[in-house]
Amino acid sequence: MRQSTGKMLLAVGTLVSSIALGACGGGSDTTGKEGGRGREAAGGRQWGGGGAAGATAAIPVKAEAVQRGDVALYVQTHARLEAERWVSVVARVQGMVTELAVEEGDQVAEGDVLARLNKEELALRVEQAEVALEQAASTYDRTKALYDRQLVSEEEYDAAWHQMRNIEVNLEEARINLDHADVIAPISGTVMQRLVEVGDVVRANDQVFAVADLDPLLARIHVPEKRMREISKGQDARIEVDSVPDRTFVGRIRMISPGVDPQSGTVKVTLEIPDATGLLKPGMFATFRIVTDRHQGTLVVPKKALVLETDEDDVFVFSEGTARRVRIQPGFVDGDMVEVVSGLAEGDLVITLGQEGLKEGTRIRLAGQAVQGGEEDPPVEKGRPGFSGERGAGEPGPASSFRGGRAFPDSAAFVKRAQEQRGLSESEAVERWRRMKERFGTRSESD
Repeated sequence: MRQSTGKMLLAVGTLVSSIALGACGGGSDTTGKEGGRGREAAGGRQWGGGGAAGATAAIPVKAEAVQRGDVALYVQTHARLEAERWVSVVARVQGMVTELAVEEGDQVAEGDVLARLNKEELALRVEQAEVALEQAASTYDRTKALYDRQLVSEEEYDAAWHQMRNIEVNLEEARINLDHADVIAPISGTVMQRLVEVGDVVRANDQVFAVADLDPLLARIHVPEKRMREISKGQDARIEVDSVPDRTFVGRIRMISPGVDPQSGTVKVTLEIPDATGLLKPGMFATFRIVTDRHQGTLVVPKKALVLETDEDDVFVFSEGTARRVRIQPGFVDGDMVEVVSGLAEGDLVITLGQEGLKEGTRIRLAGQAVQGGEEDPPVEKGRPGFSGERGAGEPGPASSFRGGRAFPDSAAFVKRAQEQRGLSESEAVERWRRMKERFGTRSESD
């Protein structure tokens, strides 16, 4: 009994000593340092110095408000621009080029002189024809006088008359050839090509210039026959040219071929594109969008707001400092904008940069807002949330690109994340990535 009581008193004494040491601060530095290292290892750098202990930093993101706008549905195709009329100007007579009146790019009117050929030989032929006509006319006059007195036969009279007429025709031809020594523009337009130099000798029917009428320009596109019921003559089209960025031109359908090409299953459609600016040129490669339907004053969000981590149509909304995933029903896709049929309201802030990798309830803040404690605002990187530094595992690199300026997730990274975070099998993850790629990669205006 006395031995048991002694052991109990010893245990109580040890406990009291431990409590006393704790009250005096013993071991507090070690605990604090270990706790700090634990938080640093688990959560990375903490931004702001005045927050509660253990609080995680809000991820900076960029967001845009849901607004109303006009979106259109259209048939999209590609073709090269053509001049409405392109005329090859040829020399009508043979001769040496003595003068060039225009250069490539000059505007000319119908009948303007483009070049002049040597006229000396042609002028001599005119004089020879004139002399021959005078002689033939005198012969005819004498024969006619004799014929009137019935001193020559009718055959001699007819021969003299036909000889004079033939020489008259030769004279007219010589005069026309002399006029053709001046190469003139057959249409009004722009000089596209000059194929001769001063001193060149050209033969009849040699091409010397090309003149084109550039207003309006034309484009001949081919539309699948299944889309023909959506287009009609006079319908508007929007034209974008790579060499003229940030500029949209407007055209209209001039003609629709009445038949379908049996080999391609398409119908030829001719578009007319007026161009008062002079920026468009024949041969430019352009994208054509024929508007088939239009929604005005509808809710729209940037296409880059759509989350790429799922095969559904989701966006993240900035809601009182946290990220909230919202399922939307998209409508028309027009360029970089997507119509929102349901799921969002006007004025909602959808995250357009930094949403990849976010989860429901993640603390976020808008980039550019002041950070608690005066820390520098870390940059927001495309295709990933968080701070500057090295890219984490499973995050898309800058080489991956997606329309709208966003990074498309790498297949291996996506499959790994889907297996670890969503518990999917490898085949299920691969199939989901494939569906997501088809949804974002092929859902376009031409579908």
